[in-house]
Amino acid sequence: MRALLLVCVMALAACATVPDSQPALALRGAPELPRFQLEGRLQVRDGERSAAVGVYWEHAPELDSWLFTGPLGQGLARIESKAGGGARMILSDGSQVSAGTAAELAESVLGVGAPLAELPRWVTARVRPHAEVRALDALGRPLKVIDGGWTIDYVDYVGEAPDDLPRKIDIHRGDTRLRLIVDSWNP
Repeated sequence: MRALLLVCVMALAACATVPDSQPALALRGAPELPRFQLEGRLQVRDGERSAAVGVYWEHAPELDSWLFTGPLGQGLARIESKAGGGARMILSDGSQVSAGTAAELAESVLGVGAPLAELPRWVTARVRPHAEVRALDALGRPLKVIDGGWTIDYVDYVGEAPDDLPRKIDIHRGDTRLRLIVDSWNP
């Protein structure tokens, strides 16, 4: 009986160990994808406030562009952020607000401190060298990462290949929570 219990405990311990992480090591410190497009849904919660919007994001070395849409697909706002600095939000009524960075813009207009500069790495599961990887899946992809005080939980990936991109990501620090569900990727 004791031997059977020991075998069960050893089997459970083997399941709980961190897998050989060659794919994750390849992603650690890997440069962010230079270009991608994604379409999905974004939920943002900051304390008592919350919002859910559709998002279409085009990322390129020189420019990031986010289009936020309402439940029926109507455009609510567009944020454009240049790599060298400068960001602007264009609202559906045509009015514009500018700031030095997209993060400053989100903070001033929306009152939400969002890590927009880190998002290209985080949404593609490219782990920065100094980030702390807390958990990996069986393929060596990150499941939980701590980076700059933010916790990034990779809830789901689009497929079973080691280099598949995330489909559902939860990002949080304190009362600020972002959940991104990617419906389609075009890397």
